[in-house]
Amino acid sequence: MFRNESRKFETNCAVIRPLLVVICGLLISPLAIGQVQTSQITRSFTEPIEESVAASAEIGIIAEVHVKEGDLVQVGDLLAVINHAVLKESLAIAIARSESTAALDAAKSQKAMLESQLEAIESLVDGGHTNKFEVMQKNAEYQTAISELRAAQDDLKLAQLEVQRIKAQIADRTIKSPINGFVTELHKQLGENVSNNAPEYATIVRVDKLKVRFYLSAETLRSISLGDSVVVRIGKNRQPVNGNISFVSPIINPNSGLGRLDVEIDNQDLGFQSGIVCYWGEQDSVTSQASNRIEQNN
Repeated sequence: MFRNESRKFETNCAVIRPLLVVICGLLISPLAIGQVQTSQITRSFTEPIEESVAASAEIGIIAEVHVKEGDLVQVGDLLAVINHAVLKESLAIAIARSESTAALDAAKSQKAMLESQLEAIESLVDGGHTNKFEVMQKNAEYQTAISELRAAQDDLKLAQLEVQRIKAQIADRTIKSPINGFVTELHKQLGENVSNNAPEYATIVRVDKLKVRFYLSAETLRSISLGDSVVVRIGKNRQPVNGNISFVSPIINPNSGLGRLDVEIDNQDLGFQSGIVCYWGEQDSVTSQASNRIEQNN
């Protein structure tokens, strides 16, 4: 009886063993491994075409707030102002100095007077009514007057430059939008401090165009060129939308066999939000430009 059971076990093993070999071979076959490595990432999400964090060049307290979250801003629009009361007073003093011409007028008058005296003395030399020493003395006074006039002119110019410097310091304490877009987040509120460690004030995103990033096989990337028109599908209902290739990576990741591809989508009517799911790989993904190249490559 024991011998019969042993024979049955050997018979079952003889049947099962080839099946196990076949299954293991399929699991570790190069084809199966290659399929895992080159599986394209064809599902992604829309992103803003631009995103920027407006920051302050100077530290201080937020004294004025000119926008709120959700506002549409343009390049150069004022977002906030950091307190600069002391600079305002310094600017007023600097402007007063730059507009004061009293010293300059006095220097001009002194130079003109000494110039006349020098000419008069020089005319008396030939008649013997004066000597060369008096002429040299008056000429030295005249040269001094010229130097004082130049100093007055330099002082006035420096006062004007001081006005520009203080205005630049005030400008550094105004935070403006670096791009066109929507304010999505305010990092500081009225009365909060802006420091060197945390200079960020507002996040602004531009969504009149959207971009989508996919990771595709090297074969697919070779069939696509920068500027090609493509069709991607947006949302759960996979609505077809036209786009343009804005970036084709020249590098393929050796581990995955994939390379980056960016698609730019027009969104002037703001019909799509950033962060919506987007798909690549439908039958109509690539339009005639790229399709012709695919056929040629095949």
